[in-house]
Amino acid sequence: MLYGAVLAAGLGERLRPLTARRPKPLVPIAGRPLIERALDALKAAEVYEIGVNTYHLGAAFQRTLRLDRDLTLHWINEASLQGTGGGVRGIAAALPQRGPLVIINGDALFSFPLAPLIEAHRASGAMGTLILRHVPASSPFNRVRLDAEGDIHRIAEVIGPGHREDLIGAAYTGIQIIEPELIEAIPEGPCDILRSAWRRRLNEGASLKGLFAPPDALWLDVGTPKRYIEAHRYVLEGRLAAPWLPPADAEGRRIAPDAEIHPSAQIGPRCAVLSGARIGAGARLKGLVFVDEGASVAPGACLSACVLWPKAYAAGSAECEVFINEAAG
Repeated sequence: MLYGAVLAAGLGERLRPLTARRPKPLVPIAGRPLIERALDALKAAEVYEIGVNTYHLGAAFQRTLRLDRDLTLHWINEASLQGTGGGVRGIAAALPQRGPLVIINGDALFSFPLAPLIEAHRASGAMGTLILRHVPASSPFNRVRLDAEGDIHRIAEVIGPGHREDLIGAAYTGIQIIEPELIEAIPEGPCDILRSAWRRRLNEGASLKGLFAPPDALWLDVGTPKRYIEAHRYVLEGRLAAPWLPPADAEGRRIAPDAEIHPSAQIGPRCAVLSGARIGAGARLKGLVFVDEGASVAPGACLSACVLWPKAYAAGSAECEVFINEAAG
């Protein structure tokens, strides 16, 4: 049986202040918690039993997530941070039986389907497969090396036996598929899975593969406020699906029927104003502004490329800012 794992135990320090009162996988992306993207992707690949490790504000997950997906979720709350290796080890121990794991980092935002990649992993007979993407040679994410057959020879500073000059560079997407034999190589205690289990099996000559996500697919590490705003730009531009939002008009505006918009307010292209939101007199949303449910834009405000969380309030002029409802976190 195939299982899923979502690594959600990080502190989200780079994303502060957005993560001061909620864990990073629960920050809203287009009105829904980020982690729901990973859960939906696993369900679409017919992975129905999933382990999720938590740490920072871990109790918030079960309070926040919609549980109507026909999924069985196993929650593993870590008393101390265990790293990606310890996190996977804990999830695997909590699952009802041994089996391959499809692992997704909790801050990964992507648009490609998992099913073809899982099928290719199984067909290869590999002990582990990293899902990769093409990046320029100068990119700081260009840290994986594999040959033309897809065999991995290097992951960052983890270098396998032998030396090759003809290797292809790639970036790791935060998604991997691993077999029980690789899980067994994870040592006790906190550790990084790539620098422990993957290193050991690479040195032993195990079959470790890399598969590329479709070149036109979207991938984003939602790790900083800048990238968080960029994720909303992808949604508002139509590059990242969000079918739960109101339909877009000719200018790409998604406005809920019950949003309260003053007749003198101006809503620019590719903006979203969700249910119960209020846009005051003379306010201007110049473009790429996402106003979540119940949020308010003050009269005369001028916003561009901003995100308002549910029930948040924005006033004055702002560009590329996130407005948080401090009471709700």
